[in-house]
Amino acid sequence: MVERNFKLIPGRAIFDDKVMDGKPDLCPMETTAATTLAAMPAHARVWIYKSAAPFTGEQAAALQREGEAFTGSWASHGEAVASAFGVVDQHFVVIAADLRNMTICGGAIDGSVQFIQKMEAHLGLKLTDRMVVLYERDGAIKSCRVPEVEALIKQGELAADTVVFDDLVATKADLDSRFRTALRNTWMARYL
Repeated sequence: MVERNFKLIPGRAIFDDKVMDGKPDLCPMETTAATTLAAMPAHARVWIYKSAAPFTGEQAAALQREGEAFTGSWASHGEAVASAFGVVDQHFVVIAADLRNMTICGGAIDGSVQFIQKMEAHLGLKLTDRMVVLYERDGAIKSCRVPEVEALIKQGELAADTVVFDDLVATKADLDSRFRTALRNTWMARYL
């Protein structure tokens, strides 16, 4: 296999002989067929990134297009990672990988984080801010910061039954069953 590096080009993943951002490519990528998030098995590992502000139509389309290009090219130790990408509820991006028959290298995981960071810069988004909490109120998704949760519970903005988004879920099964859950089922229950 020829060692080449992934380069983000709008609409497709391409390779060149340059080193991306001055860093060696620890896990070179080759193009594979894209899979949908819905088609991923229940045991697939998921990584969730969130935005306090909803994505615009253009941002969501670019995220989906580039995410599919990334997951269609993602590899670990030269082996294609069976993976998928999805934009969920105009606030979340999800990368899923079926790791049942493979071990993913740290470089491949780092590559996925670098991809998300490039999308943040390219689209003017904040997807890696772990201090953001998203919840439903009056039919809309709202956001707050972690340090505000306790006060919002005391004020009645958040309650035990408030639907929150648990971005700490680790598998596709958990994404499907408990990503949207009552606040009482999350780490925020300690503030009730």
